[in-house]
Amino acid sequence: MKKVNIDKSWECAESSLYSVLNVANLECEWRPVDLPHDAVIERPRCENNPSGASEGYTPGCSLYYKKELMLEEEWKGKNLILEFEGIMGISEVFVNGRLVAKHFNGYTSFFVDITKHVKFDDKNTIVVHVENTHKPSSRWYAGCGIYRHVWLHVGGKVYIKPWHLHVETKAIENETAILEVRAAVANSTNESVQGVMEFSIFSNDGELITSSQEQLILGENEEKTVSKIITLSPFKYWDIENPYLYKILATIKIDEDIEDSSSAFFGIRTISVNPKEGLKLNGRVIKLKGGCIHHDNGPLGSASYDRAEERKVELLKASGFNAVRLAHNPFAPAFLDACDRLGMLVIEEFFDVWTAGKVSYDYHLFFDKYWEEDLKATIMRDYNHPSIIMWSIGNEITWGVGIDVDDEEGYSSIYTWCERLSQKVKELDSTRLVTAAFCAIPADYESLLTTIEDGNYVIRMLKQEAVAGNDKWGKVTEKFFEFLDVAGYNYKVDRYSYDLEKYPGRIICGTETYPYTLFRNWTETIKNPNVVGDFVWTAIDYLGEAGIGRVCTDENEAKIFGGKFPWFYANCGDIDICGDKRPQSYYRDIVWGLRKEPYIVVLPPQLFGKKLYFRPWAWEPVERSYTFPGYEGMPIAVHVYADADEVEVFVNGRSLGRKVCGINTQFKAVYNTVYEPGVIEAVAYKNGKEIGKDKIETTDRPVALKLLPDRNVISSCGDLCYIKIIAVDKNEREVPYADNTVTVEVEGAGRFMALGTADPLSTELFVSSQRKLYKGRALAVVKSIREKGEIRVRVLAEGLKSAEVVIKCI
Repeated sequence: MKKVNIDKSWECAESSLYSVLNVANLECEWRPVDLPHDAVIERPRCENNPSGASEGYTPGCSLYYKKELMLEEEWKGKNLILEFEGIMGISEVFVNGRLVAKHFNGYTSFFVDITKHVKFDDKNTIVVHVENTHKPSSRWYAGCGIYRHVWLHVGGKVYIKPWHLHVETKAIENETAILEVRAAVANSTNESVQGVMEFSIFSNDGELITSSQEQLILGENEEKTVSKIITLSPFKYWDIENPYLYKILATIKIDEDIEDSSSAFFGIRTISVNPKEGLKLNGRVIKLKGGCIHHDNGPLGSASYDRAEERKVELLKASGFNAVRLAHNPFAPAFLDACDRLGMLVIEEFFDVWTAGKVSYDYHLFFDKYWEEDLKATIMRDYNHPSIIMWSIGNEITWGVGIDVDDEEGYSSIYTWCERLSQKVKELDSTRLVTAAFCAIPADYESLLTTIEDGNYVIRMLKQEAVAGNDKWGKVTEKFFEFLDVAGYNYKVDRYSYDLEKYPGRIICGTETYPYTLFRNWTETIKNPNVVGDFVWTAIDYLGEAGIGRVCTDENEAKIFGGKFPWFYANCGDIDICGDKRPQSYYRDIVWGLRKEPYIVVLPPQLFGKKLYFRPWAWEPVERSYTFPGYEGMPIAVHVYADADEVEVFVNGRSLGRKVCGINTQFKAVYNTVYEPGVIEAVAYKNGKEIGKDKIETTDRPVALKLLPDRNVISSCGDLCYIKIIAVDKNEREVPYADNTVTVEVEGAGRFMALGTADPLSTELFVSSQRKLYKGRALAVVKSIREKGEIRVRVLAEGLKSAEVVIKCI
């Protein structure tokens, strides 16, 4: 089917009881919007909003979207199907006043066949009602609205069903790949038809490699699947280092005329697991250097722009990740497309809840009725993505169940659902692994273990280490994991070695781990052959679950799960919401062997000596700064990350001595000294020889702004450009304490989209073009407006020299 994007020229309005009752004749205050659109990110947050810390104190919404659609005359007699990639909220779709569809999962894509509801002699009115006022409805920021793309599929009377052109690698023998190509075909006429189905495969650069035909005979209104075995010899593997993609084109020909066609990209790769070697990709053992991420795009809210999704994958790749876990629902197709192109392995998760909810109005209200529909939609839509290596049927499902650990009958329902979902996945896709993430058992969720590390308190969930004869966690999970190919362990690193002996056939994946225990996480992952990888919570910071990664100076405040208003971000990502690496990310570089030079961070003098309380997902509150005006002569702690035998720190050329900084100190060394403006330098040594240096220096006051766009040339068709805004001193050094208010002005072939910082406590709106810098930085996002030319972006700040950058749109 022909696929036409219809994101442009929608209207949006607040819904009301009156409008709900009069949807055929809406009288609303409409405003123009283009999709994707997230209405929540435009609205002020309030501490009284019932969404609470989970959704970042954001408001709920009840909305209408409207689009007037004129159909081309040549489409008359064809099949017309709308595809909604994602609508956040309970959604109803009306065509010309008639209700034609309802959908209840904000993360799954769905189709609406409008063939019998449209007219060609006049405009057609599409109205979508989105209801998301009942709060809390999510454990993280979800947004509200038509936040992903909308498409119109146009197909012949005989057509290939969308999402139903699949390629499966059946076998690889020597240098030959044996592929099975399948296409589901529908005949919408009241008579039988005959024709041919032609399958063509193209190389990564668009050259035709091979083509094959299959006879096609369909009865009246019949649907059937046409399949064909095709061999490629030689062929190229899809891999994370060389993500080679082929293209399949399926064409229906009747009487030599093309009736319909469909295409998709695919990759050829193999995956397997065994307890002695772990995970193999294309026959090669690989450990997953993974991170969990949520679906939002930071300053853009949940709005899913293709470039925003691609940029997330670029950031992850640049930081050494080779795998990502999609928490805890299906993501946008554009994100998976980017993973395919750039070489990122994916665990795609279906559900955060099953029958028992985690918050009052989440998906558990609809799970019983719609789980199979949503699961099938996701697998059918995403089947061809070579990046996806595992399906996850659920995350920490036991939350909210309230069943005693010894109540075997109570847990039987969970086991039954686990088996049921796993079998359904295998029925739809036998080529991939099935997993699910299991955390602490419900009886222990209220029990927190407080440990003291370096004089500070770390609050974490119980380790639940195995105790012979009293292994509650092992007892509960043993049957659950029977139905899975890979057992997902959330925060259970301490069990890896024990379970290798107790369950020798079990394959384990660290589906969530704490950032602060990174060294142990990775050491245990490497040591145990049956552990396939480690996924930190999280790789990129996100909106909602506000403050779960905060560090407190008040013990009572630290015992609260989420941060009090105005906390907005989780504050636990390796990468912040503006795309900058945080200290924990540079430490990860050392642990993973990606960085040879040492890395310096400093605990600010205002925190030195204070008793700190770490939330479970927190990192040390260190900064990449040696500029603390007014704190001269005050004590500070200099932290050095390095994979070295020793490191030596110099303050203004004066040595503070050498310290061990190798595997026995978990690649960390700490120096207590006194703040004196100037230069701190760290030198790393191995075998007595210098292997790398790092330094930071005190800067002067900010005098100007510096702009760094992620790209200087972008597409004119709704593409995005991300522009870093940095305050600099007279020597163009970044000033980390600058908090000037900046204003962004955009002219030419683009428009302003968002302005954000990594400040987790700010109440400033991202949609405002004015905002205070945070630690000397901000991030502006601009969008091209389907015009070729230039986007001129100028940023001003009181007391600072302004800066300007020109982005070319082609």
